Amino acid sequence: MKEQKSYITRSEAISLLKESGCDEKVIKHSIAVSKLALKIAKKLKKKGYNVNLNFIEIASLLHDIGRAKTHGIKHGIEGAKILRKRKGFEKFAKVCERHIGAGIKKEEASKLGLPKRDFMPKTLEEKVIAHADNLIFYDKEVPIEKTIEKLKKELGGNHPAISRVESLSREIDTLISKSKSR
Repeated sequence: MKEQKSYITRSEAISLLKESGCDEKVIKHSIAVSKLALKIAKKLKKKGYNVNLNFIEIASLLHDIGRAKTHGIKHGIEGAKILRKRKGFEKFAKVCERHIGAGIKKEEASKLGLPKRDFMPKTLEEKVIAHADNLIFYDKEVPIEKTIEKLKKELGGNHPAISRVESLSREIDTLISKSKSR
């Protein structure tokens, strides 16, 4: 698949965050996630994986747009609502819904007050963005162990979200460490 141009530019995405009501902390976080997601994606591309760098850049900037409405678990749903009001933004909306942790399974979604459906990242781009988001606290990169430690304090040591974050981290690290077989 040929790399296609994004729907909007980086500066337009940042303007959209501002227009939607995101504060400076969310914008700085989103910029940091975007930089790290691009760095990860470029490593994957060098290994032969077909990732759309333009999409990753813009989608990772917009992943937390729902924080303009709430900082709770529903920020992904709210972000998707904001983006679905724009023509051609469905793929970006899906990133909003699927980036939290390493995704949320259908069974957990209803318990969290979310629509009863699967919110797991499906594409490699969605996984890269979710992983990069897990490695950024505010606007600083941290090791995955710090994220795991934080999740254990917040959710309890045996919460399924923790194993999903660990699994996603291993998956991305494995892809980066070996070439894609052709």
